[in-house]
Amino acid sequence: MKDKILSIISFITVFVPITIFFVWNPTNPNATGIVIGYFIFIALSFCFALFLFAKKHLRDIYTKIALGLNGLYLVGILALVVIPRLI
Repeated sequence: MKDKILSIISFITVFVPITIFFVWNPTNPNATGIVIGYFIFIALSFCFALFLFAKKHLRDIYTKIALGLNGLYLVGILALVVIPRLI
């Protein structure tokens, strides 16, 4: 039962980054800070899902979806926000 709750928590964290569309405004001077905050949350969510998948051996559908989508979010933010600012 505890493992099921942990996997559902990791699945719920997938929907939090979607709220960036409601609070992010490109003309806002704090826009970069908002994206950095979301990136930190996504990175922690990815690490939590990876911990559940690798260490706790939770291989249910909720953990797999959370791991995949959080990984996709990480790659998207790195490719669209972080790497272009470094170049």
